[in-house]
Amino acid sequence: MKQMITARRQKSWDLRAAANFIGGGTGTGLIVMSVAAGFFGADTAVSLAVGAGFVMAGLSMVWLEIGKPWRALNVFFHPQTSWMTREGIVAGPLVAAVAGCVLVPLPGLPLAAAILAAGFLFCQARILKASRGIPAWKQPALLPFILVTGWAEGAAMLVLLGEASPLAFGVGLAAGLARAVVWRAV
Repeated sequence: MKQMITARRQKSWDLRAAANFIGGGTGTGLIVMSVAAGFFGADTAVSLAVGAGFVMAGLSMVWLEIGKPWRALNVFFHPQTSWMTREGIVAGPLVAAVAGCVLVPLPGLPLAAAILAAGFLFCQARILKASRGIPAWKQPALLPFILVTGWAEGAAMLVLLGEASPLAFGVGLAAGLARAVVWRAV
């Protein structure tokens, strides 16, 4: 007997699931923007640590959302088909790279952290795009919208954390304008 899976329109969204995407977007955006500011001489240890904290706080909300928390390890079993699995796989090296940037600054490590952060945010965008319950997330512009939104949030958080340089404001403004352009495309 063939079973058909039909999508149901989702009427509400759990706060814990929303917190994962908020923490992931803000945290990864902050990591990317901190690395960019670091290339121009800014001290980014605090902002990198805060970015990793946002990512881990978001992931902990997902862990709390699971009915049986010890089943969380099951998320690592299907990287070939699941963007959530890929997100979980990228999270470990991302946090390790950020910890390395903060504790033992090595050349090349900040760039690796920024690439991993962008990859994590891409995985989150693909999770939303793959969702069947919310038709609005099927828009083609969703992926770039999530990416530039994360970067805009990260730039804003960088300024809030005290990196109020003209460069940080400029990057934040550019990310905000890119977000507005992509929003119009949606």
